[in-house]
Amino acid sequence: MNLIYKKGISVVIPAYNEEENIKDAVTTIYEYLKPRFQDYEIIVVSEGSKDKTDEIVKGFAARMKNVRLLSNPKNFGFGGALKTGLTSAKKELIFYTDADMQFDINELDKLLPMIERYDVVTGFKIKRNDPLMRAWMSWLYNATMRTLFGLKLKDINCAFKLYKREVIERVDFLPNLTQGVVNAEVYASALKNGFTIGEVGVRHFARQKGNAGAEVGGRGKIIAFVRPKIMLEFLKDTIKLWKKLHL
Repeated sequence: MNLIYKKGISVVIPAYNEEENIKDAVTTIYEYLKPRFQDYEIIVVSEGSKDKTDEIVKGFAARMKNVRLLSNPKNFGFGGALKTGLTSAKKELIFYTDADMQFDINELDKLLPMIERYDVVTGFKIKRNDPLMRAWMSWLYNATMRTLFGLKLKDINCAFKLYKREVIERVDFLPNLTQGVVNAEVYASALKNGFTIGEVGVRHFARQKGNAGAEVGGRGKIIAFVRPKIMLEFLKDTIKLWKKLHL
């Protein structure tokens, strides 16, 4: 596929201690974008990484004008990193995915045609390849967001989403969300403002390198544990968003 899209695109990649994956992530995304877009940028948001993630991305940025690093000295969590990336994006289309290489960037080919019909296009995992605890947490998250906020979506937290810029510009972000509840905040804002949301299935791969993130310990396909602090922060974020939308 050698189609050049007329619209520019910003790709946002939240990253926390992803030195084992970030090189492959940036390289594969760059190689995907180059033949398709004349105007693009890759934004890596390092959320308090203490490994070589920042150093590796700075190396890319020194060689490629399309690559930017936004580095938070303090870890404000996934929610803070994603909000920073989305609000810093400069192009007409904004796409985000994680740095863990659990998605195939080539499947953005499925989302791009749909953005002509919808204002947001989100992937949903056809088959989730994660430890059982993460899978359970995902189910709980989706059930909670559907119940409290009326979000009738298959996979609210799937890290493979494409937005029109105006969708993000209309979000009045809460200043201190730290968890994936920020995804529900964007969706709720989109629906409130009359934007449309489309869904498409994408493949999901097991993590091969690095840790599963700050919220979950363990790297196996079966065994993992959720840090109590993260559960508490998730609860706090959910209450904050509920108050924002209902009070």
